[in-house]
Amino acid sequence: MITLSIILTVVITTSIFIIRNLIMKNEKLEDFITKQSEAINACDVRLKQLDQKGSFIADDEIGFFFKEVEKIQEALNEFTLK
Repeated sequence: MITLSIILTVVITTSIFIIRNLIMKNEKLEDFITKQSEAINACDVRLKQLDQKGSFIADDEIGFFFKEVEKIQEALNEFTLK
């Protein structure tokens, strides 16, 4: 009976330590994802500010590049927190 109590105590203590570490890692990843989402949103806002008048899209040479950047931004927008 004493052996079972010792084994259970060790298992519970180890489990608590493991769960605590996993929670800490999860919180760090949540913070990272939140920061990434904020950065993507800031880029989206800035990209829209740059072409408020539509002058970049209307230019043939710059317009192609700008459209490609917009496609990349749209792909990144899928990874933001909603």
